[in-house]
Amino acid sequence: MEYPILLIIHLSCAILFIGVVAFEVLFLEPIRTHLPDSMMELVEAGIHTRARKFMPFVVVLLFISGIGLLGRIYWHSWYPPFSSAFSTLLTIKIILAISVLIHFITAIRASLCNNMTSRRFRLTHYSVFAHMILIVILAKTMLHV
Repeated sequence: MEYPILLIIHLSCAILFIGVVAFEVLFLEPIRTHLPDSMMELVEAGIHTRARKFMPFVVVLLFISGIGLLGRIYWHSWYPPFSSAFSTLLTIKIILAISVLIHFITAIRASLCNNMTSRRFRLTHYSVFAHMILIVILAKTMLHV
């Protein structure tokens, strides 16, 4: 029973996190050219405010459930890292996830310190979006090796 619960929590949080990032990259960025800079700054400030309220909770649940899946379900298939095709893909996925976590913490910190510029906002989202696409590809590929 533990596996389905961890998996549902992990997938739900991943979908929410990826969805938010995808929205920002695929919808918010393209409208930037159609809005005045002052309005775009207000939109970004609103997103920062909202994201600070619930995204940390989503990210914490995502990582706790991922660690739970690794520790309880996948440990023997993964450890030692790079020992098999599955282990290699999972190791790369973990490295990318840690990179996303570092991006997220850095972005939240910059937002709280009022150091989040529009350029930094955009670059962070593009980088996290690319990471997330690779993580999804790796997750799906892992099931077929």
